[in-house]
Amino acid sequence: MDAGLKRELQERVRAGERLGREDGIALYGSDDLAWLGGLAHEVRRGKHGDAAYFGAGETGSAAGVEELRYGYGEEPGALVDGLLRLRELQERTGALQVVTPLCEAPGTPERAVTGAEVLKTFALARLLLDNVSHLRVSWTAHGAQTAQLVLQHGADDIDGTAGADGEQLTREDLVELIRDAGLRPVERDARYEVVREYEGPDPALRESPQPMRL
Repeated sequence: MDAGLKRELQERVRAGERLGREDGIALYGSDDLAWLGGLAHEVRRGKHGDAAYFGAGETGSAAGVEELRYGYGEEPGALVDGLLRLRELQERTGALQVVTPLCEAPGTPERAVTGAEVLKTFALARLLLDNVSHLRVSWTAHGAQTAQLVLQHGADDIDGTAGADGEQLTREDLVELIRDAGLRPVERDARYEVVREYEGPDPALRESPQPMRL
């Protein structure tokens, strides 16, 4: 992406303008992941400040959830089209409270989804889904470390339900994970009503999440 287009898209996002299909494809094609993630994080903070939500136990499942499946080796245009369909659905119904991108990472190395693709997908979702309040990351689908990084690339909610193998992050685990991402943990119920607010991270003690292998 050339500097002129990059600057134009950044200015439009910051002005609150709605992005279209070609904009989405251009954003996904950017090789500056730090810039793209930072832009999505700006939008996410504009909606939710420094809060990052989680639901522990029975409060983890929320109404109005729509899944976005990706990782089939689809072209960026197909991913953008999927996001725009969700945006149009929300325009018609207003029923979506949260969108959850779920990685269908194939088992063959030549088609495995990279860390960069995961982060780009979430950043793009936050930038295009301007009428959807929440963007959730499933730690059971992406792993706890990746989920933590995704909270810095547009997501504001983390799913705290148990994995298929019975593994589960406790309430304390989720609180620390969110704090280590530089955000303030907020426990919610299924309607996104606040159950409990926790103190944010101590800047003097917090360590940034370790970068994933891209």
